[in-house]
Amino acid sequence: MRGNPHVRCEWGEKQEITSNAYLSISNMLQETILQLVKTGEEQDGNLFMVGDVKQSIYRFRLAEPKLFMRKYGEFLETPDTTGMRIDLNANFRSRKEVLNATNYIFAQIMGERVGEILYDEKASLKPAAPYDDREVPVELVIMHPPLEEELDEESEDTTTEEATELEELKNSQYEARFIIDRIRQMMEDGTTVYDTKTKTERPLKYSDIVILMRSMTWSTDLVEEFKLAGIPLYAESSKGYFDALEVMIMLNVLKVVDNPYQDIPLASVLRAPFVGLTENELAKIRLADTKAPFYDALRQFIRSEGHGVQSVTFEKLQRFMLAFENWRDLARRGSLSDLIWKIYLDTHYYEMVGAMPNGKQRQANLRILHDRALMYEQTSFRGLFRFLRFIDRMRTRGDDLGTAKSIGEKDDVVRLVTIHSSKGLEYPVVFVAGMGRPFNKMDFHLPYLFDQDFGLAVKAIDPDNRIMYTSLPFLALKEKKELEMRAEEMRVLYVAMTRAKERLILIGSVKNWHKIRDNWQDAQSLSLDAPLQEYLRARANSYFDWIGPAVARHADFATIATTPYQPLEDASHWWIRPIKTSHYMYDIHALENEVQQLLETPEDEAMLTTITTRFQAQYPFQKSTRKRSKTSVSEIKRLENLQRQNEPEYYFTSPSRQKSTSVAPRPSFLQHQQLTGAEIGTAIHTVMQHIPQNGFLNIQEVQRFVADLVTRQLLTESEGQVVSAEKIFNFFTTEIGQRFKKARQLRREMPFTISRVDEDGDAQIVQGIIDCLFEDENGNWVLLDYKTDRIQAHFANEPALSKELLDRYGVQLKVYSEAIESILQIQISDKVLYLFDIEQSIHA
Repeated sequence: MRGNPHVRCEWGEKQEITSNAYLSISNMLQETILQLVKTGEEQDGNLFMVGDVKQSIYRFRLAEPKLFMRKYGEFLETPDTTGMRIDLNANFRSRKEVLNATNYIFAQIMGERVGEILYDEKASLKPAAPYDDREVPVELVIMHPPLEEELDEESEDTTTEEATELEELKNSQYEARFIIDRIRQMMEDGTTVYDTKTKTERPLKYSDIVILMRSMTWSTDLVEEFKLAGIPLYAESSKGYFDALEVMIMLNVLKVVDNPYQDIPLASVLRAPFVGLTENELAKIRLADTKAPFYDALRQFIRSEGHGVQSVTFEKLQRFMLAFENWRDLARRGSLSDLIWKIYLDTHYYEMVGAMPNGKQRQANLRILHDRALMYEQTSFRGLFRFLRFIDRMRTRGDDLGTAKSIGEKDDVVRLVTIHSSKGLEYPVVFVAGMGRPFNKMDFHLPYLFDQDFGLAVKAIDPDNRIMYTSLPFLALKEKKELEMRAEEMRVLYVAMTRAKERLILIGSVKNWHKIRDNWQDAQSLSLDAPLQEYLRARANSYFDWIGPAVARHADFATIATTPYQPLEDASHWWIRPIKTSHYMYDIHALENEVQQLLETPEDEAMLTTITTRFQAQYPFQKSTRKRSKTSVSEIKRLENLQRQNEPEYYFTSPSRQKSTSVAPRPSFLQHQQLTGAEIGTAIHTVMQHIPQNGFLNIQEVQRFVADLVTRQLLTESEGQVVSAEKIFNFFTTEIGQRFKKARQLRREMPFTISRVDEDGDAQIVQGIIDCLFEDENGNWVLLDYKTDRIQAHFANEPALSKELLDRYGVQLKVYSEAIESILQIQISDKVLYLFDIEQSIHA
């Protein structure tokens, strides 16, 4: 680009080149490109740079904030020989309490030597958002163990047997339970937030709340706690899938199907709810053959008819073993995805997990297991064994898959995101969790360090004694990189605190609160106009090491302070709460006693009767649930005929019925394709729809008429060939044909839709098409329906034929008649079936 000006002329001729996120410029290469494409110098050029260096949190992508800081220091507000600097420090996002708290913290911890930026009046945030004047303090929550546990940790004393047995939780679970309680409290208190679209206050929703974390290490614990609490939480996580209970059980089933001689997976399957064996029952199976593998012991136990277990359990075990053999057979000859779905169907485990807490999520996990098996089979690999090996290798490498998303990011859910992911976004309520977690220093544990200014530094190695120790260049470069790391973490904290619009809640955990508090209170001895000492800021290992000493100098810390101090006057308002973790621990013995008391409570017979009655109640309109809300006349006729399907049909012949022969039929492509009975009936109905009312003088006219229909493409050639011109001509010679010719009004192929109430009182929408309706010369309305059924010739004059046909088509004529009389408000005087095969009329 330097040697080819025409390469950069297109950009250079622009009136203005804007770099909207200049702080993301990663290195001098990109800076050089911008300098080449711009025109002019700093005082008269066309480069406009926008950015907030306090939000430069991408050093891991080699972003270099010093580029921006150098220009920030060189540019002036009223320049003559350099660029112009414009400070945009008005904030239109957050309440004044959030901004005042942010200014208070960073004025004490961020400086040029530690932090790389001087947080002065020009860098501080100025509230400009249109919020009301109510006071919403920033919350600082310190989770800590009770004093007794702190003393035990210091003395390394073990817990006595008399001590209360409490569940053991991790810091992530404590903080998650506090967040859950705080969310519930805000919801119950009717907390409102300002809606920028409607310019009004509205009730708080889950989607207004976000939990920010430095990384997603705690995401699995938080998701599980929120599941148990029943609060929807959306977390973009790439881990936790294989740890889901339902996935582990199904993988164990697949392992046993592949190889039943795996004792631990087999025991897991037998303990699963679709088999449901207890520990004692598993022990009895083991005793059936103590030296053989557990699968052989299980088979021996079944052969011994399951002595020692309940009959219901033994029957369930037998059903499982029968299904198990079918699964193994399917695994050898079928697809993996079909096997997984077959297991779901046979065990009903998919329905079981749907009834468990957070059932929607669990079912989604099972569906995604089936889908991933389907995707696996689309590769060149096949088989259950290879699939299980694939998963085992993933887990050995430490890889995992994200759990299925049963809720979407746009639903009304609490969101769990990293601070980096939240950059550029805003949320009404922000929880920043994990404030007490130590910074990530994994890079400093390596035997080498890189720096773009000083190059490479390595630890010294003594090959003779085979020892490695820190060299002076490594130590110097480590000090430099640690300062840069802490400056980056300060900017990350700044981004986290400025995401909040209305409420900011900072949560962290400490081990020894009383000792930590004393350390924080040491900062109270500083002069009021001095920030925190540089050595204190440079040795911080967590966000609490910055926030704690700074807040300890505030007037609001007086409620928990143990020594008097001169508070630092500031406009910020804090709600500081040390909370014992015991508030979020459950006494296991107390829970067991409570359960035992419930079990020993005498049954309430009235309540038991009510519950039994409700669970055994039958829906009184069960028959109605099996009916269609919309049907056709043909469907009604079919259902009526189903009741008569066991009666022999003496009078009808099937056109497709052929004499049996020992000669194999010719292939389909050599056979002449014949129309079905339904297709022949359709052809005759089409002819009768368009036939002239006056009929024909001879059969030749009928033939010419049918040929014309074929020419007009109302009939196909095949349909035209099967229409009998003689039968069409003979229709007009019958009594009903004469009435047809003399009709005053004639309507053909009449569609209708009515609401019909059946004998059970259920209304159905019925649709149909009436073949013919006419008013004869005497003013009587006649309903005429054409039938093309094949009738055996020797039954043509049989008296019972009329009864059989009326039984078959009577309901159809009845529905047609009801529809006509209801819609047209006329009375049907005669209902006629005309049989083309024998050229006879039957009157209903």
